[in-house]
Amino acid sequence: MSRYLLFTAIMGVGLLSGCGSTPINLYDDTTMKKHEYNGIKAYKKGDFKQAFMYLKDPAALGYKSAQYTLAFMFLKGQFLEQSTNMGMGWLGVAKEAGVESWQAQYNTFYNAATDAQKQQIDETVALYISQYGSKAQKMTCRRSTTPRRTFGEIKIDCNKHEGTVTKYDVQIKEQY
Repeated sequence: MSRYLLFTAIMGVGLLSGCGSTPINLYDDTTMKKHEYNGIKAYKKGDFKQAFMYLKDPAALGYKSAQYTLAFMFLKGQFLEQSTNMGMGWLGVAKEAGVESWQAQYNTFYNAATDAQKQQIDETVALYISQYGSKAQKMTCRRSTTPRRTFGEIKIDCNKHEGTVTKYDVQIKEQY
């Protein structure tokens, strides 16, 4: 009976926390890596709905290749409503991985934006880094030397450190 009460209490706290976020301590890193891989594979095949379903959780938990792919889904309006601001937010947090070509893409898009757009992009990137960034999600990411699971010849391998993180929901529409 005490396990049932504990489970009920934990579920109650989770439901009350609201705000589109959930504190979590453990998730299966292997499962998230598989979701990231399957999402990128679906994206390459043009199955954008399936790609989003696979990528949203790893992206929210700080996996950089998932974030990078999600960025382009927003930028191009693939399954998701096209949003330069949200796409740049995801690209801005993905570039924490230190991939030069990702940084160059970000800079190209950013430099083409108006001053008002740049201000909005800066705010979104700062928010996304505070929610989905490496530090916030206790992730370490590095370029992998293994040739498998690549997205455009680049594979970023991310691993979670111990501790509780907050998983924020991936918003699919701009919040005005």
